Amino acid sequence: MKEIKITPQTYIDMNEEFIKDDIPFRIAVPTQEAIDKWQSQPAVHFDPPAQIEMVQEMWDAIGGRPGDRRD
Repeated sequence: MKEIKITPQTYIDMNEEFIKDDIPFRIAVPTQEAIDKWQSQPAVHFDPPAQIEMVQEMWDAIGGRPGDRRD
């Protein structure tokens, strides 16, 4: 996989695209040192929450779907 080098010019180019496309959004341009510091930080581990079936839980709370027969 090719690593993309992010530089202050990357942010400048993005801002120019926003201006060209008339998008009212601008990104503050960081220094190369700030970019390098950000990229050198370890990735934050994220555990997604357990998946739940909220609709099914609501049906269960009222005794099931109308017309469902549970024998």
